[in-house]
Amino acid sequence: MKAVVYARVSSKEQEKEGYSIPAQLRLLKEYSHKNALTVVREFIDVETAKQAGRANFGEMIRFLQKNPAVKIILVEKTDRLYRNFKDYVTIDDLDLEIHLVKEGEVLSKDSKSHQKFIHGIKVLLAKNYIDNLSEETKKGLREKAEQGYYPGHARLGYRNNRETHQIEIDPETAPIVQKMFERYATGNYSLARIREMVIEEGLLYSKRQPRITKSHVERTLKNPVYYGDFRWKGRLYRGKHQPLISKELFDKVQEVFRNHNKPKGRKRSFAFTGLLTCGHCGCNITAEIKKNRYTYYHCTGFKGNCGQPYMREEQLEEKLGQFVKDIVIDDERLEWIKEALKESHADEKAFHDEMMAKLTSQLGKLQQKLDKAYDDKLEGKIAEEFWAKKSEQWGEEQSGILSKLKWHQGANKSYFGEGIKILELANRAYSLYLKAEAQEKRKLLNYILSNCQVANGTLYPTHRKPFDLIAEGVRTQDWGG
Repeated sequence: MKAVVYARVSSKEQEKEGYSIPAQLRLLKEYSHKNALTVVREFIDVETAKQAGRANFGEMIRFLQKNPAVKIILVEKTDRLYRNFKDYVTIDDLDLEIHLVKEGEVLSKDSKSHQKFIHGIKVLLAKNYIDNLSEETKKGLREKAEQGYYPGHARLGYRNNRETHQIEIDPETAPIVQKMFERYATGNYSLARIREMVIEEGLLYSKRQPRITKSHVERTLKNPVYYGDFRWKGRLYRGKHQPLISKELFDKVQEVFRNHNKPKGRKRSFAFTGLLTCGHCGCNITAEIKKNRYTYYHCTGFKGNCGQPYMREEQLEEKLGQFVKDIVIDDERLEWIKEALKESHADEKAFHDEMMAKLTSQLGKLQQKLDKAYDDKLEGKIAEEFWAKKSEQWGEEQSGILSKLKWHQGANKSYFGEGIKILELANRAYSLYLKAEAQEKRKLLNYILSNCQVANGTLYPTHRKPFDLIAEGVRTQDWGG
């Protein structure tokens, strides 16, 4: 049987270390030989998990679409293959066998529902790990902000000091920015005129976009960073950097904005816009108020009149609620599935424990190398330059192993906990929906549904993974034994 191999590392730094991709390929080739599989292509991606697009993943999908005789993907484990729910759906539509070699599992359309259910949870956890990487970065920036240091790229008039990792006044651009505040505070200059003046004075916004725009001028004049505070993630912090202007001047500028800008009418926000598409033409479903009382939803009609009838918001809310009700697991079934998840967690824990033992052994061997090399350096058996090079190399390898150890420890804890949270949400989803305000209902629907089409008053939903498996279990009462 023909198969393709897919391997991925989450950063270019891992590729430089020279072990991750080769290790994956070696494991997958050994597996293909043992199982009499013919590998026709290998696809390798070396990118950060959040980077837009994976070139070779997309190439693999196109190859499989053009070669229906190839029905198998060999991959190390779940989080190597999936980066998000879209990847899951894309591969699921191809009707393939997925061999998760390190997890010892083969998934196909014939797999039992509980296998698919557990796999769906693993996909969620793989995405959760990616999100955690982002959270760790955000946590570091938030800590920097808490200490009073501006955590972002320096604004106009400041520059980043690479040694102190703080912002400082830029002697070239700061005087021009000060004049911007002073001029606008008089109330005699428009934003457009301020822009013209700073361009004449030679102010460049950035190397990529040298000409400053009117919106850049407005954002600069409204930024509290210039009087010593700064806003980060919606919160105002007291900064330790040197102010460029006084707080009094900043307040005068804001007063001018208030006097110049007339209040604008706020656009009405409807509860379920953005959730639905027209089943006739594919356009979005929008809403409007009739007779100052009733809210109706209808096709935008961007492609012409498609004949989609109007629908009252109350009717739509009731029908959407039914899709939430479709995933509700009763208390007895919830406890049963929790027990099944707990049993599968034992296998997952065994895998992580095995990996942690191997990594700990590797860590010990590297430390032995470091200790021996250090003794050799002291005895003059190796040169100082060689010691410096090898100690740096082995130190980086140790850091990589420690990072993996931390991940396996976290995965051990999160696998069962995250799965339980998903199940408990399914158990309480409908009661939460009934009590929630309109915007909260919208959030819940966004979490459960990936798409919903409307055609002639009938709604056709697509549940997100793994809620589609839960909905199927509730509908058929077949939970795979």
